[in-house]
Parts: sequence; C-alpha cells; structure tokens
Amino acid sequence: MTKGTQQSSLDNVSKNTVVNGEHGPQVYFHPGSATLLCVDAKDNRLLIQEQLKMTALLENQKKAQIALDELNFEMLTQAGKQPQRAYESKLQSTYQQLNDANEKLKAELKTLTAKVPEGELLDENSKGSAIGLMELIPLQKTAGFKSTYVRSDKIRSHWRKYKLSEVDKKRGEASFIKYEAKEVTGIDADGNETKKIVRSGKIDAEELKKQLKEASVSLKFEDELLEDCNFVLTDWAKKMNKGLTWPKENDKPDDESTYHQYVDISAQAQLMRYSQGAGLSAEFNPLEKKASAKMEGHSSFALGEAKASAELFIPDRLGTALLFPAKATAGVAGGVCNMGAIRYTINAVLSGNAGASLGIELGVEADFSGEMAKGYGIKGSPAKLTPPPPPGQRTINLTIPQPDIQAGAEIGVFAGVQAGGNVSGAIEWFDPHPDDGNKNVQDSNKQIVNKEAKFTAIAKLSLGVTAQAGAGGTAVFYVTYINSRFRIYCKAALCWGVGAKGSLGFEVDGNSFAAFMKSFLYMLRNVDYQKLEQMMKGDAFRALCAIPLVMAAQGIQAIDAMYKESSNIIDGLKLDLEDENSRVKLMESILNNPDQLKYTPPETKGAVIATLIDNNWADWVDPRNQNNDFFSVNSWKIGPLKRRKQAVFKALKWVQSQADYNNVMQHLTTSPGERKGDKGLNEQDVIKFLGIGERSLFFYTHYGEKLALLYGNLRTSVDHDDPFVSIPDHEMDEYLAMVDEQHPANSLMKNTMMA
Repeated sequence: MTKGTQQSSLDNVSKNTVVNGEHGPQVYFHPGSATLLCVDAKDNRLLIQEQLKMTALLENQKKAQIALDELNFEMLTQAGKQPQRAYESKLQSTYQQLNDANEKLKAELKTLTAKVPEGELLDENSKGSAIGLMELIPLQKTAGFKSTYVRSDKIRSHWRKYKLSEVDKKRGEASFIKYEAKEVTGIDADGNETKKIVRSGKIDAEELKKQLKEASVSLKFEDELLEDCNFVLTDWAKKMNKGLTWPKENDKPDDESTYHQYVDISAQAQLMRYSQGAGLSAEFNPLEKKASAKMEGHSSFALGEAKASAELFIPDRLGTALLFPAKATAGVAGGVCNMGAIRYTINAVLSGNAGASLGIELGVEADFSGEMAKGYGIKGSPAKLTPPPPPGQRTINLTIPQPDIQAGAEIGVFAGVQAGGNVSGAIEWFDPHPDDGNKNVQDSNKQIVNKEAKFTAIAKLSLGVTAQAGAGGTAVFYVTYINSRFRIYCKAALCWGVGAKGSLGFEVDGNSFAAFMKSFLYMLRNVDYQKLEQMMKGDAFRALCAIPLVMAAQGIQAIDAMYKESSNIIDGLKLDLEDENSRVKLMESILNNPDQLKYTPPETKGAVIATLIDNNWADWVDPRNQNNDFFSVNSWKIGPLKRRKQAVFKALKWVQSQADYNNVMQHLTTSPGERKGDKGLNEQDVIKFLGIGERSLFFYTHYGEKLALLYGNLRTSVDHDDPFVSIPDHEMDEYLAMVDEQHPANSLMKNTMMA
C-alpha cells in the first residue's frame, strides 16, 4: 500500500502533478457489464489519478456555471436599480472562467467515440474501435458506494475481470435487475380511457449478493473483503432504486416517465450520471446549488434512471421585448412599437446522450434539420459563450430577418431537445395587468418574483409540427391557423439567442386561447391595429377574428369553436347568422356578457355590430328583440328593436380609444377580418339603425343621437402598457337613457364635425 505525496507519470496528466491520498488494491464493480475488476495497488494509483482528473474537470465547469447563474440572478434582481457598467467587468470575468473550464472538459471528452457497445467493460485493447466512459463502483474501504468515472483506454487489459452475469447486449440489462410489466390506465385528449403496458425494474440486492458470493469463491475473496463488497453493493442498489422516484414534485403528473421506472445501466446512462456530477464530492452538489440559485439548469436528477428534469427560462426570467415598426401616422417615439415581452419556458426530462449534452455542452448549434455533430454525448458545434444584454433589456425587431448562424452563443438545451426525451414547454407573455389580481408568490426577492409571476402561457411547444405552412424563411415570429389550431412559429434565434439554427412550433389550444387573445390584442393595440401581415397569415387573422364571434353566437367554448379550418369557420358563421334565432342568440350573449369582447380585435367588434344591425321582417316581429320587461331599465321608452340597439352599445363597451373606435367602424362586415371599409359610411349605417323609429319626443330612446357622445368621451390614444379599460357603467347608462339637457340632441352633429 502506498501513502503520501507522489508524482504522476501518466501521459494524460501534466508533469509534476501532485496526488495526495492512500492507494491500495481495489475491487471495482462495473454495473454496465456486471463485471468485477481487480486492480493492484500500483495500477490503482494510476486509475485514481484518472478518476480525479475527470471529476475535477466536471467540478470546475459546474462551479463556473453556478457562479454565472448566481450572477445572472443578482442582475435580474437589480434590473433597473444598478447601471449596466456595475456588472460589466464581473460578467466578462465569469463568462471567461466558464468558457475556460468548459474548453478543458470538452478537450478530454473529445477522445470518447460516438457509439460504444453495450454490456462490455472496455479496456485499452478496444481503443481502436471504441473509447467510452466507464462507471465503476469501488467495493473496499468505503462508508458507502461512490461512483468513479474513467475513460476505458486507461483500463489495462491484463487486470483480472470476472462477470457476475450476462448483460443484454442490445438493451444493456443485467439479470440482477428484475423487470415487470404492468397495465396503466389513463385518459386521452378526447376523454376516452386508454390502457398501455409499461415496464418497471429494480435492482434485486439479494440476487446481486448471491452472484457476488459465487464470484468470491473463484476469486478467493477473504471474508472481510466479501463483507465490504456486500455492504457497498447493497448501499448502491438501495440508492439506485430510490433514484427511480420520478417525476419530482414539480414535474407534470401525465409524464410517461412516471410509469417507466427502471434502473438504467446502459453506456449512455453512465455518461449521463457523470455529466450530472454523480461522482462528485458530497460537499459539492451542483444540482442543489443550481436549484437554490433559481436559475436555468437541472432542477432534479433521478440517479437510477439517469434522467434529468430541467426547467429553463429562455433567454432569461424577464424575457425578450418584441419590437415592431409603427405607422408613420402613429407618432411613436423612434418609430418603433413595443409589443411586450415574451419568454420561453422549457421543461425537459432528458436521458442518455441528450441529457449529457445538456449537462456538459455550453455552446451548441441549434439544428432542427437532423444533422447533429458526431461525438459521444456532445451534440452540436462547440462555441464560446459571450455576455448577452442585461436581463430585462433584451429586444428583437420582428421585421428584421434573423440569419441562421452556424455556431451557438447561448447555453444549450436545443440539441438535447432535438435528440429526444420527454419535452414540454410554452411561450409565455408578460401580462402587465393580470385579471386574477396579485398572485401569492413567496420569495426572498419580492420585486423580481412579482414581475415574473405576470408571465402567462399563450401557446404550448409542439415538436411534432414541422411544416412551416407559409411562415417563410425570414419570419421571426409568425402565426398560422392549421388543423383547427393557431400555431406560432418562432425563429430559433428568438427562442435561444443569436446563433440558434432552425425553428420551433408552438400550438394554441382551447385552454390557452383566452391568454393568447389577450396577448395578441395588447400587441395589436400597441401597433395601432396594424394587420401585421409580416407576422400573421390573412386566413389565420380572419379565424382569430371569427372564433370569438362563433363563441358568442353559439354559446360554446374556444376548444369547440376551433374545430374547423379558417375558411370553414367564416363560411359557417355567415350561414349561421342568416338565421334570426342565431342573431337573437348573439344579441342575448352580448347583453348578458359584454365583457367577452374585452380582448377581441376591432374586426370582431365590427362583425358583431354588423350582425346586430342586419335585420329583416323576422327581426321586427320577434318579441325577443324588443324590451317588454317593465321591470328593466328604459322599458318605458318607445322605439323598435330596443334590445338589439342596446346590444350595439354593449358591443362597444371595451373600445379603448378613438383610434380603436374608428377601426371598429372601418370593419363593419359580417365577414370578420375582411378589408377595411369606409368609416364614415359604415358609421352612418349604424346611426341609421339606431335611429329607426325615433322621433323628437322625450319618451323615445334617441339611441341614434348617442353614438357621437360615446366617441367624444373616448381617449385619443393609450400607452403600450396601459390596462384595457371599459366604458364606465355610468356612462353606458347615459347612452342608453333619454336625451336630456346635459346631452342635447344636436350633440351628434357637433361631435361628428369635431372628429
């Protein structure tokens, strides 16, 4: 046994490397091949040096990553408080340390080959065909198991080996792992019951001890050594089985990995455990430290399955501000409208090479073409990280083409997503005025968390959607309507930062439709209701305008309204509203709940009003269009179609400004989303309808004379982050009341001339 300070003679360790410690003979267990490896004291010293080197390389990279995460979070909390220059020097230094640590780690990992055979303990003889990272468990003189990771070319071919059992060369499964199949019942998206067979598998510690005892006879183990081996392997089995608890508490319960729980000893799983720091010291736990830093990175890790659960905020927790050129007539400072901030939240359950890539690789080429760089665990093209703009100050102009650049410049999950795994995610929009009030979020830093709590999901990641469907090669942010779903296609550069290649597809389903509409209406309002042809297909926009009208006319939910292609939705709506009962149903819906039009475009409100003023003999004789309820407001006033006229005013409850009102009047058509009409002529049609049957007597409704009053009371413009505000109830009551001395009948002419 050798003790004390020694000088390494290994080729892969720099000269004069000092190695401290105690080195004696050791027996290792390689789970991947169910093999015992016996190493004498002299050779074990060299093996430990290799293990220490590989561990130190990973530990330095993890520490540098944590330091950057913590600095980023500090910058987040100080956004708007501290000037950017206060962090410039520290940020540059932290990025440089991480780049240096990562380059050293990758330099060593480049020696690993892309594919290694399963169920084998590779050694120096196999380096011509494959070099893999071998996961070894030292079985002597320990208080419990600790994983050791060494490259296979450092394992000498003459060291004694003994296989406990055969391992499936295809699946990498050993006989000491007991698998069982079970039936799992679930519910699919349509509410139907589903049944499927899943597998689970745990290490049978008793079977493992039995096989070890048989091996000890051949290897002539002493009782003390056999006792050590049994203790360590039992501890290893217990912790590996415990590491099957998946998903963690923050993961979604419908994740299939909830059921597929089995100990994974494959070559990829070994690499994955190394990349997550399974062999690092107890004093340094990168997983816990990353979680406490509240930043991007793995939030949990399942040891036995070698799976990592990650929640990442791209580009950061405060998102990217979307910029769009304003119309020349808008008078916006700088000629640019701020459409609000978005961010991308990615939840990934990754394993194998994909997970190892996420854990190790920093700069990756985000490539959705299927062309991935060859390398064992390293997916993508290496690139150095460069400091991005400070959190909360990142912007992107949606109309400027974003080129695909070959080298990445952001911390990479993209390649891991491409390689496979259970991945979910969403586009989240910064909602400046959540309708549900203040969320109860407890954290040590209230400012950043309260701001972050305002992000809400507007679309879910849809990896299965690959067709661009008209998005084009230059669009950064583009919305389409395909197969009864709104789909948002994003240039990878928008999701991940400069250098990302490809695009991602997100789907707006029935559950996120309301949030999507709200975000899009803020965006529309902030660009003065431009059509945004560069960001949205025409038929998609028409569908967006029509669906709220379908919901109101038919009394159905968004998920039911979004069941046809856009052209079919509009054609069906036209046909449906030709029926008097449908027009009455729309009227009743608006009267009972005008707030449903809060986050709808002017085209929708215009279509609602156009439908309400469309009338024939059936509308006149239908008592439902009258107001014969003597206990209701204004029931005593004289005038035909009173309830239809009141619904017209209610449809204008959420008009935000005079510009908004003008847009509504320009789009007075029963086919929502069509071309603009003449605002003046359309407005006269509305006034004509409201004035039907009116006379200059005090007990008539005088609705035709109140539209100009409504327009004159509106704001001329709104700021981009102002909340949506309705016409106050007391004002609406005035519009629905008779003309009095405060609002004389000639107000219409006066206000029309001013407008």
